[in-house]
Amino acid sequence: MRIRRYRQGDIPTLVHIQQAAAKVDSCEPLSEEDFEEWFSQPEFDPAFDVFLITDDDDELNPWGQGGTLEGVEGEVIGYTVLQMRRSQHAYHFLCEGAVLPEQRGRGAGQALLICALNHARVKAFEIEPQAQEEGAPIYFEVLLPGHDPHAESLAAKCELRSADEPTLKGMRLYRGDL
Repeated sequence: MRIRRYRQGDIPTLVHIQQAAAKVDSCEPLSEEDFEEWFSQPEFDPAFDVFLITDDDDELNPWGQGGTLEGVEGEVIGYTVLQMRRSQHAYHFLCEGAVLPEQRGRGAGQALLICALNHARVKAFEIEPQAQEEGAPIYFEVLLPGHDPHAESLAAKCELRSADEPTLKGMRLYRGDL
């Protein structure tokens, strides 16, 4: 499997993945228009904040996870979106995405979550002085399917705890400090 950044033209693929996952996870499906609206927010840059994972055959490219060779990229099987949001009392790096149901349990979700967490850590350095001055915590948060038996252990591996707050239907919010 390989992780790559979002490219123009990926929205139909993301819609397909999200809609397939929404059926299994009892969530609301998103349309292409929903993704286009989401990705057009002025404070958001999909080229830097959206990551996709493909089912590449690692034996075709033994040079590691640093990139893909031209023509060796496989099918996209999952994605994650990382957005920084500011509430009245904290900074929140919210990670949300999906993995195709038939591809779950192979480590794609964990790889995407770790990618987003590492990206959030780097971005947190930029806002840390301002957050400290304000006395505001910086959180990493992830929305995971509420009925997925692997969600709790995946969150625990990243030192995230369940946050008993209302969220999207079918999802559960997990949070940790950055």
